[in-house]
Amino acid sequence: MALLQEVRLNAHGMLITLSGDHTIALSSALEEEATILSTSRRRTTIAIELALPLRGGRRRIELGKRRPREHDKTLIAALRRAHSMVDKDRGMPVVLIASSSPYERRIQRLAFLAPDIQRAIIHGIQPPGLNLERLVKCELPVDWQKQRELLGFDPI
Repeated sequence: MALLQEVRLNAHGMLITLSGDHTIALSSALEEEATILSTSRRRTTIAIELALPLRGGRRRIELGKRRPREHDKTLIAALRRAHSMVDKDRGMPVVLIASSSPYERRIQRLAFLAPDIQRAIIHGIQPPGLNLERLVKCELPVDWQKQRELLGFDPI
């Protein structure tokens, strides 16, 4: 009889189902990142937290807890500056006068990021690698869903 019954990936990591009750043997052998979710005489399910890259970049699997919030002060300051350079019309940002500086025009585009992307930046939960340099250099689409895809956010 095979010990391994099933392996599934989910948003938080990997679920492994083994045949039989292996609670005693596994409890001392498992790392911090792995927990026994359920056990019965017929099966044992283990959850292992993983950080899986969703798009692009290096392909690697890292064992570990969820990454801590990383407040990028430079990116937050640029987002605030972008909002200070635009006017509001019925709560939405509008540009009445374009800046003469090419750099400021690229910064100004940040005011038109999807609200959830801006919120993630402010709360420090943006995808790894998302920084001001990347935002300034990339061609940001107007469509919010395409912005999420380009910048590595989960689709809504």
